[in-house]
Amino acid sequence: MPTPSLNSKTFWQYSVSLYATGDIAPIALMLQDNHKVNVNVLLLVCWCLQNNVIINLAQLNAVIKACEPSEATLKLHRASRKAAHPDKGGSADVYETLKKEELTLERQQQEAMMLAFNEQVVATIPGNAALGANVFNASIAALINAYNLRDSQEARHLVSLLVNQLS
Repeated sequence: MPTPSLNSKTFWQYSVSLYATGDIAPIALMLQDNHKVNVNVLLLVCWCLQNNVIINLAQLNAVIKACEPSEATLKLHRASRKAAHPDKGGSADVYETLKKEELTLERQQQEAMMLAFNEQVVATIPGNAALGANVFNASIAALINAYNLRDSQEARHLVSLLVNQLS
């Protein structure tokens, strides 16, 4: 079975669609804000789960490393956007501009992620094995270990809630 390849445009569309589904956004933001999980990486793991792709810890760490150059810029920009929220006395126009800029930064980060992801030789779960079976995808374990979430009951619960949103 060939290694799946994912381009940044397709992944961006997937991310926007998934992020708007159910409780994905609030769960993802809680994992980001409370447990320092990169939402783009989280969305990639969701894509892996939904597409029967297994990304192991070393591979996921390579993807996370590809995000590092842009992560500090994104965090600073995100903090500026949050501080400029109209509920905190900021201008709605400024807030919307900052929001659009943040989405551009997120998309740029995803492009770097896709380059790193496509360099990996990831495994897949055969379609017939995943159909109707309760197959554990090790991508979840990779996520939990990459972000040291094993000892946080709250984080593991949030990951579980997120996975349930995918079904």
